[in-house]
Amino acid sequence: MDGRTGSFRFWAVTIMLVIVTAFCCAGTVMSRTDFSAQELEHYDRERERQMVEDVREYLRQRGYGNSGVMLTRVMDADGSREYTLSIHHSRITALGEEERERLAEELQEIAFTDQSCSFFIKL
Repeated sequence: MDGRTGSFRFWAVTIMLVIVTAFCCAGTVMSRTDFSAQELEHYDRERERQMVEDVREYLRQRGYGNSGVMLTRVMDADGSREYTLSIHHSRITALGEEERERLAEELQEIAFTDQSCSFFIKL
């Protein structure tokens, strides 16, 4: 009788642990995907603000202080975002095409990466 009781307890505890583990995993997954629209908007705004600051600092270091930096976002119905980073500075406008392309490539490295967004840089 003791062998059966021990075996029953072992399986009961094992099943309970599996159930608890499954609920814990499901709870973790749900907590990561259950952001409200307002929380996601705040997160996106903060990343956008930080990116504009980083671009301004980068341009200042390259000798293009006082550049006009504007980030425009267009959001599609499916939630994907399209960003256009426009930079205005007379010395950048005077650069040759190749130099502007190189600068645009360098600025593209600053842009945050996300599956659901794309970036365009306008100099």
